[in-house]
Amino acid sequence: DKLVADERARLEAVCDAHLASVLELLEPKYVVGVGGWATKKIERLAVKGIRVATMPHPSPASPAANRG
Repeated sequence: DKLVADERARLEAVCDAHLASVLELLEPKYVVGVGGWATKKIERLAVKGIRVATMPHPSPASPAANRG
């Protein structure tokens, strides 16, 4: 969130392409996104044959991770 929008978009595009290629190479059945942002990123990659699950991010800033 500290990067200029254009720089962040370019960096995310490279990271997304790399993650997609790794997932296609490894062919996992399931991928777990840690937090909502990660889960949405994985889903947007639309890699064929994987199921996407999610779990709360353990960050102290996450209200869901700090209940109880």
